[in-house]
Amino acid sequence: MFVRVFPAKIPVIRILLITGIFIGTAPSLTAQYLFNDRCREAYQAIFTLHFQQATRLLEEEKATNPTNLLPHYLENYIDFLILYMGEEEKDLERLLPNKTRRIRALEKGDPSQPFYRYCLAEIYMQWAFVRLKFGDFTQAALDVRKAGTLLSENEAIFPGFLPDNTPLGIIHLLTGMIPDNLTWISKILGFKGSIAQGMAELRSVVSYCGPDPVINLLRPEAAFYLALIAANLQKNHTEALNLIDQLAESAQNVRFNESPLIVFAKANIYMRNGMNDRALYVLSSRKTDREAYPFYYLDYLEGLARLHRMDADAGIFFQRYLARFRGRNYVGATLQKLAWIDFLKGDTAGYLRRMDRLKKIPSPLIDEDKQAIQEARSGMLPSKILLKARLLFDGGYYDRALDEMNGHPVRSYLKTSRDLIEYTYRLGRIFQEKKEFDKAIGYYRQTIQRGKAEPYYFACASALQMGLMYESLHKNTLADSAFRLCLTIPTPEYKASLSQKARAGLNRLKKK
Repeated sequence: MFVRVFPAKIPVIRILLITGIFIGTAPSLTAQYLFNDRCREAYQAIFTLHFQQATRLLEEEKATNPTNLLPHYLENYIDFLILYMGEEEKDLERLLPNKTRRIRALEKGDPSQPFYRYCLAEIYMQWAFVRLKFGDFTQAALDVRKAGTLLSENEAIFPGFLPDNTPLGIIHLLTGMIPDNLTWISKILGFKGSIAQGMAELRSVVSYCGPDPVINLLRPEAAFYLALIAANLQKNHTEALNLIDQLAESAQNVRFNESPLIVFAKANIYMRNGMNDRALYVLSSRKTDREAYPFYYLDYLEGLARLHRMDADAGIFFQRYLARFRGRNYVGATLQKLAWIDFLKGDTAGYLRRMDRLKKIPSPLIDEDKQAIQEARSGMLPSKILLKARLLFDGGYYDRALDEMNGHPVRSYLKTSRDLIEYTYRLGRIFQEKKEFDKAIGYYRQTIQRGKAEPYYFACASALQMGLMYESLHKNTLADSAFRLCLTIPTPEYKASLSQKARAGLNRLKKK
């Protein structure tokens, strides 16, 4: 059984009450939050997606220690992952009643213990992300507000209670990404925060080196979030890679490293760093575990990694994703990738058939699907050379991408105004990664000039990349201008993610 170790900031009398040592009318004989061996094993099973094993352990714990409330929180974690990864409406209808039942059970707990509000807040946060996944933004905002209120109260009552910093960090990250013209959302949520604040809170959990077994148990989860955020929002690839390497090297986290969630994090970060071969190794060498809940998105990622390398078998993994996945996200993007494969093979009719199917997908939620549908509705055939260059570039094969563009007469593959705008954008991206910044900036400026009034993402993305380059060169005034320019350029393609990254850049500049 774990022995809870609390920071020195908490008064001794409170520590005695919280840890259940009997003093007068201490509440230890009623509600408890025991991270004992069984609950620890269940948590590890959940993180590795062994939900049946975790459920069995939690049922045993409830039978053995009926006053331990921790199983209610851990059971909700299972529901959250099923809904977030599976995205099936029937599962939402089946599992939604569990939310109210578990909250009521936890509300009967002891408010004098720090895990009382923590567990409640975690359940509200998990359901907020489920609501976002299913497009219910209003209920998601209400759940985030409830979680934030509970965590703020916990922070005031138990200063230094480190587990709070993971959900608090995520809330502050979310509020820090709200654009200036939508500050009313912050008012509804009732919180202010910044990306830097959220990152710092997550780092405080990840960097913990003390003896507390509970915090040490929760560290890999915080590292998982921090690594993805560092790679996607902060563009801090070094930190992201270091975090993933630390997880891989830690003997304490051997079981966590086998989790499909960690496979996803590693592959995602490697792919965003242009390390496609390494990402493909992680994805292709993952173990087949029939006892784990299926994470079908890994099939999509492996197909993408193989397509970046121009492997002939990439389509197999996209087909597998379509055949098995019952949710809605990345279905449009998958059809688009299969259409590209047909097109690159010379099967224009196959490309058009898949694009016709794409047009019928209703109300996409994510940028990748929106862009795929935008391509389908445009009715325009892509340039085969530019498409190859794009895919090779996304895999980090920069010289191959440049050779592809330089190996053919420009007039042979630039047929439309869109092709010309994309051409300068692709060259800008290649030279940026090759550290030839002057060339990159020149091509980005051409792209912005030609494409700022066109319905394509190239101009907006060029402004973002210029901002990132200037930031890396410590030219903060120019970086600020470029990020703001990115926010002003309208585009129906990737607008949400481009704006999000531009706002993240502006937030970083404020701290410099």
